[in-house]
Amino acid sequence: MTAATLLAKSSHPSCRFRDQRLNKRAARMFQALADHPTANLKQLATTRAEEAAYSRFLKNDATHLDSLIYGVLQESYGRLRVLPTQHLLIVNDTSEINLQAQIGYHCRRELGVAGNNSDAGFFLHASIALDAMTGQPQGCAAMELWTRKGGSKDRTDGESQKWFEVQAQLNQARLPQMLTFVQDREGDMFSLWQQVQGTRHHLLTRARQDRRIAVTEQCPNGKLWADLAQQPVGGQYSLKIKRDAKEERLARTSVMEARWVSVELLEPRTTRATAQRVCLQAVEVRECAASVPEGQTPLVWRLLTTHAVNSLEDTLQIVRWYLDRWRVEDVFASLKTRGLDVEQTRLHSGEAIMKLCVMSLWSAARLTALVQGREDEITDARVFFREAELNCMDALCPTLEGGTAHQRNRYATRSVAWAVWILARLARWHGSGPPGIETIRAGLHTFEAVFLGWSIPKQL
Repeated sequence: MTAATLLAKSSHPSCRFRDQRLNKRAARMFQALADHPTANLKQLATTRAEEAAYSRFLKNDATHLDSLIYGVLQESYGRLRVLPTQHLLIVNDTSEINLQAQIGYHCRRELGVAGNNSDAGFFLHASIALDAMTGQPQGCAAMELWTRKGGSKDRTDGESQKWFEVQAQLNQARLPQMLTFVQDREGDMFSLWQQVQGTRHHLLTRARQDRRIAVTEQCPNGKLWADLAQQPVGGQYSLKIKRDAKEERLARTSVMEARWVSVELLEPRTTRATAQRVCLQAVEVRECAASVPEGQTPLVWRLLTTHAVNSLEDTLQIVRWYLDRWRVEDVFASLKTRGLDVEQTRLHSGEAIMKLCVMSLWSAARLTALVQGREDEITDARVFFREAELNCMDALCPTLEGGTAHQRNRYATRSVAWAVWILARLARWHGSGPPGIETIRAGLHTFEAVFLGWSIPKQL
């Protein structure tokens, strides 16, 4: 069974509540979030009665948060198991859901505090599965929510356990593909490297600190950063560096130098019980001094991985996989102000907001995958749309095309790229630059109304 066939039969998560009425309500709400991505229940519902039904569903004690998470993950695993790819990237990160802007509507005692230890909110750790070959998002692979300092879901263990729990959830899923967990510096922990040893899976992390390593002929200093810097340049490549106002970094095109070496990480002194070691590959990508504008700091990345690195090609592959980690940031952007805007919800119950967040994250991941498929002429659009919706797009497409080749939908009919082009044109996109999250979200909203009008005569 292909992924397109599977999704055509099951286009949204299936939950396992004891009350079948709750299962039906969950299915209807997931479908609404697919058609009209928004966390605003007034906009999501088509009638006042439906809005009240969604609100009651989220506030119902029998609507367990864990069951919603289970439904979202099982829907993703069903898709991942039939993907033809043999390698998946699992990109991880944590985001805070800050609800201070609407605090007058919320029950603060259920929420805890956000990252500034003052504003009301909670935390979400999400893992997004990507096709390692294309970088295309394939859905949520793991998820966890918690509060901090007085909320209803405060953790009893350390928050660093979230990295271990991602691996535990994916081990239980028993996906047929090889997995590479891609994490930022926060996930650089010796015990995580130990956990992945001896498995068929891999880990790729940006080095958080200068680590102690075993002294060898290639690494005479016994310190990661110094020994990496002393390695011969294995090759150079060109990189377009985007402007970063937060880091005060100017946009430029630079020549990057790549170095790599095999290292043995030594167990930290603070936790060392025995002299354990972990064998890894270390990669350094450093901006050439001649490429750095005056007053700017050279860009340097130091990456650690369990993958073999023996050439410049291997190094560039590792760098590309690490850059794909930003896909999880795109999902968070879709969840927040650029997409569903979950932080503006006015639900009173903190736990109801968390349930809404889980369902909205599924919709945000779907929206992100749709945007990233804007050049995908291979994947069938049935992965995202029902047959009736595609029939409507067939009729709609000619009305959105112009008189020149540049103004026509040049993509393969009924491919994801073909459908995304139609949605972008419905959002008044004129072909200048690739359509983004906000454009496609607006196109989905417009298409929902168009499809309703198109389908009414066929029901008479």
